[in-house]
Amino acid sequence: MLGHGEAQIGLLGGPASGKTHLLNACARFAHGQGRQLQLYDAFDFAQADAAGFDGLDSGDLIAIDNLDAIAGLPEWEARCYRVINRCRDGECRLVYALSQRPAVLPLRLEDLRSRLQWGLLLPLPDHDENDLRSILARRARLLGFELSNEVLGYLLTHHARDLRAQMAILERLDGASLSRQRRVTIPLIKQTLAETAE
Repeated sequence: MLGHGEAQIGLLGGPASGKTHLLNACARFAHGQGRQLQLYDAFDFAQADAAGFDGLDSGDLIAIDNLDAIAGLPEWEARCYRVINRCRDGECRLVYALSQRPAVLPLRLEDLRSRLQWGLLLPLPDHDENDLRSILARRARLLGFELSNEVLGYLLTHHARDLRAQMAILERLDGASLSRQRRVTIPLIKQTLAETAE
């Protein structure tokens, strides 16, 4: 991201492996360094016309989550192929997330498959409970509050163990804690999530 090392980095992992969290961290880091960045979710690409994304490859860093979503869509495959070529020519950096290895993606454009295998592909481990506790506690501290072991246990027992879902809960708890000037406790979690479910 600072112009050194790999031009292309792929993050490979399942739904709760933290890919989106890492992409967002890369984007925040690049922004903090004064770099121009574009952050996309390829699920949005799959619902849109590729011709409408002329600026897709502009900026110093292009970050694309869920890149698997464009597999089998020829226009989007071609556009992503061009982005990778631009990055390989040294014009930008690319970081993307996949849930499957490029070799098994149902891509139509074989050149895209080979390009996705060029760079550094980092497999992310599935998180066990200790990992999830550590990630959630760290994220809460970044948001400005602490989570007790009791609260962490409650979150992981009573709500989806999916990291994305847990991060969304933390964002809601952050707002509730600030607006009510209360620590994050189990009663606050129950009240906040009950209100947002209505």
